[in-house]
Amino acid sequence: MSGIGAVWQVALRELRVRGRSKAYLITSALILAIVVALVVVPRFLGDDTDVYPVGLIGMGNEPIVTAAEQLANANDEPDEPPSVSIETTVYEEATVAKADLAEGIIDAILIDGREVMVERPAGFTGFPLLNLLQRGAATVELEQIVAEEGQAAADVIEVMTSDPLETTTLSGEDARDETGGIAAYAGLLLLYAAILLYGTWILTGVTEEKSNRVVEVLLSSIRPWQLLSGKILGIGTLGVGQFAGTVIVAVVALQVSGTFDIPSISGATIFNLVLWFVLGFLIFAVMFGAAGSLVNRPEDAQSIALPMTMSAVVGFFLAMATLNDPDGIAATIGTFIPISAPFVVPVRASLNAIPLWQYGASVILAIASVVGLVFVGGRIYAGGVLRYGGKVGFREAWRSARD
Repeated sequence: MSGIGAVWQVALRELRVRGRSKAYLITSALILAIVVALVVVPRFLGDDTDVYPVGLIGMGNEPIVTAAEQLANANDEPDEPPSVSIETTVYEEATVAKADLAEGIIDAILIDGREVMVERPAGFTGFPLLNLLQRGAATVELEQIVAEEGQAAADVIEVMTSDPLETTTLSGEDARDETGGIAAYAGLLLLYAAILLYGTWILTGVTEEKSNRVVEVLLSSIRPWQLLSGKILGIGTLGVGQFAGTVIVAVVALQVSGTFDIPSISGATIFNLVLWFVLGFLIFAVMFGAAGSLVNRPEDAQSIALPMTMSAVVGFFLAMATLNDPDGIAATIGTFIPISAPFVVPVRASLNAIPLWQYGASVILAIASVVGLVFVGGRIYAGGVLRYGGKVGFREAWRSARD
């Protein structure tokens, strides 16, 4: 049997055996059900209005609340519920208002139009209501300043919520278009999740066959690199198929339910994300597969997966840095490192921030790394998959590999 034929036979075996297993079918059904529920259920949980209860003490508070609501809802469509609603309660005594604030009955207290009191500092996540009230108070003050000129409050709010400067870019694209960044971030999260989840599948799949000695029978008729490649192809196809099916179902559910607006993404951006998803998955899949041959029990597989997991984490954080500075040193260096390029390059490409020669060079390096890792991983697999009695080191597996 030819080398490619043997790889294909192993892959088909994985597809038949694992694809029909109860674990795979139940997992797929549960994931799809959870995704649909996460998309559809919020649609029936009420409107999309954020309600903030606020206590009022003294005079001069109502104009601030009114201005804050107008600013928050300035960009809402006429037929949609408001984005923000501020519900007010008037207090005669400050002690009662503070007690309600401490118990969480109200989110803030406005005092005489000059002070706002909250329970605790905003912290890392910020305090949207506090920001709204500050903007509302600033609007009221601005109205008072321009009152002598006869400018209406509506005009003031329109000025504060508009973009008076025309924005342009060197490429001629809309500078306010966030589609590329959204697509890059979504692709980044999908790749990261797929690597950690389905790379582990490949790792445990290799370890299971080693522990139950099935691999000894298989290696009597095919070479180790063929077995490793076939397992990666088969298990990887099942994993990516499940992953792609989940994404497709989620997109369809979003379109049907209308829970969230899905921005239109260009064909070039989709091709870019798919290309690097495949390359990135292949790079990590080979490493996971080779690592699985070095341990004897599935429960030991997680310890050997640490280098690949940490590599994915580093690539993810490099990509996050690239989102903020796509032309920076970190982004440029990450472009030419095969294990980080699948995270970094799609981000730079989606933001139109990568020269063509860098993109081409990174693709060539990624493809070359896949080929090289198949050779290296096949040798490590050959040296480790038939070694029992404890965890096998990379160097020991390399040296003991048979030709």
